[in-house]
Formats: sequence, C-alpha cells, structure tokens
Amino acid sequence: MDNYTAQSFWVNKKKGMIKKEPINHSLEKDELLVKAYYSGVSYGTEKIVFDAQVPVNQYKFMKAPHQVGEFNKTVKYGYLSVGKVIKGPKAMLNKMVYTMFPHQSIYVLKSSLATLIPSHIPYKRALLTANMETAINAMWDTRPTIGDKAYVLGAGIVGILMAYVLSRTFGIIVTVIDKNNSKRKLCKYLDIKFENNMSCIDKPDIVYECTGDISTLEEIIKKSPLETKICILSWYGKQASKIKMGENCFSRRLELIFSQVGNITAIKSKKWDNLSRRALALKLLDNKKLDVLIDKKELKLKDLPSFFRKGNPNGLCKVVKY
Repeated sequence: MDNYTAQSFWVNKKKGMIKKEPINHSLEKDELLVKAYYSGVSYGTEKIVFDAQVPVNQYKFMKAPHQVGEFNKTVKYGYLSVGKVIKGPKAMLNKMVYTMFPHQSIYVLKSSLATLIPSHIPYKRALLTANMETAINAMWDTRPTIGDKAYVLGAGIVGILMAYVLSRTFGIIVTVIDKNNSKRKLCKYLDIKFENNMSCIDKPDIVYECTGDISTLEEIIKKSPLETKICILSWYGKQASKIKMGENCFSRRLELIFSQVGNITAIKSKKWDNLSRRALALKLLDNKKLDVLIDKKELKLKDLPSFFRKGNPNGLCKVVKY
C-alpha cells in the first residue's frame, strides 16, 4: 500500500500532544484504510484519562478497542470517529463509517469493526452513537415499563439521550434535573420535562445518575422510596463514595445498578452483541432535533491539548474536524 503519515492525539498525566505516525503496512483482505472526517470527544471519560485518574484495577475493563499505550502513562485514547473508506474491500470502498478509533487523521482497522453510516444520518450526528449505546444499555439494565416515573440527573450528552429514549417509550414519565438552568431550553426543544433541583423528585421508580458527581448518590438514596432502581451511568474514576448502606439502602430494598456499556446484560446477550447494538444506536439517531447536542464550534486536532486543560463548560459533544 501507499505510505501515509497520520496525526494523532496522545495524553500523559494532564498533558496532551499531537504525534505523527507512519502508516506503511500492506492491507489484509479484511482491513480498511479510513480517512477521518470527524472525531468526537466523550468528555467525561476522556477527561478522567487526561487527568490520569483511571484506577489501576480498571485498566483492562476501560481499555478502548483501538487504544495504544497504558492508562496514567502515555496513551492514545478515544472511541468516536467518522471517516471515509479509501482502501479496502470493494463493498466498503468510498463508504462513510463509524468506528471506535481514537483521535487520528487516517488509520487501519478490520472491516468487521467499522459500521456503515446510513445515508439519512448526518456524519457529525453519528458521533453520538456511543452515548446512544449507553442509553440503550441502561434501558436493558433497568427495564422501565408503562406507568414508571423516571428521573435523569445530569443534562450532559448521556443524560439527555437517556431522557430522550425514555420519553419516546410509551407510558413512561421522565424528568431531567440539572443545576444549570440553561439546559432548560435544550430539553424543551427535545420535548423533555426539565427541573433545576432535586426537590422535584417524588416517588420515583427509576433514577438515572448521569452527573459525574459522586456526592449525588447519597441524596438520591434519601429521596428513593421502597424498591427504587438507581442506575449509575457516570464513571467516577478514582473518586470514592461514602454511602450509608445500613440505612435507606437496606430498609427500602433499593437496587443499585452500574450500567457499564462495555458489556451487555445477560438477558439480551444471546441476541445482541456490541456491533448489532451499535447499528441499533445509529438507527435511533434518526431525528434532526438531536443535532442540538453537537457543539457548532469545531476543533482542530491541534486544539485538543488546550481543550482538555480548559474544560467543556457547555457539555455538548465537541467535534474535531480533520
């Protein structure tokens, strides 16, 4: 194959850097060469990686599919990429695909690990796929049903998509709660009820924790009546929580569910795998209103080191354009 030079984003203990990488090996018949158009920042998880806050015992479980290097050292990490197949099997050539590759301008991967983007899904919206998969997993883990009252804490990308899926499921009452009152307009646009504090919680059946704030758990437990399900979608890294297990958790038979997207619940695993779930997530993104979750102000690859130092105050999906 022709020789290419890729540019990629790496981190090492709160420092980001752009590296050049040669790509000069011959493609196998089941491999693709993909030219990136966009990558997306999954800010909560990637910020933990950037800050070197990944617990040692979670290295194996949190490893991204195409990660290079080791957590809390020098690592190339990320899992939201959209690009065009420029070399590979004829059936895939010149097709746009979604992959779980890190932030990199051009790369090689197996064709089975690339998902074709349906023609009616805009490329940038496809960057929400992994977050939609998180919402799908949480639905499978919690199994909400008609008449359930659900509360979603945190109006970031995961929280909004969680509420979006719930609100489109017949007979479920859903409310998003976020301290940032500017999220009200966004929720209204998506026809989702919004409140800006937890005092509105009243006899919940399910509470979804998407704030990333470990202190929120104790407050949720206080407000949860008999047999409430508490589904945790945040990843806290090395943060530690002090939960009074002997009080309300015990007497109210509360159910704590840690919904981790890397694995599929046993009740669905016979019919679904990660790739088929990904295809489902892309189908569920077929609503132009969801473009409101994409930050219109795009980054270049060279901007990522300063972006992670400064933070992502608006909570929207940040797009890197190549």
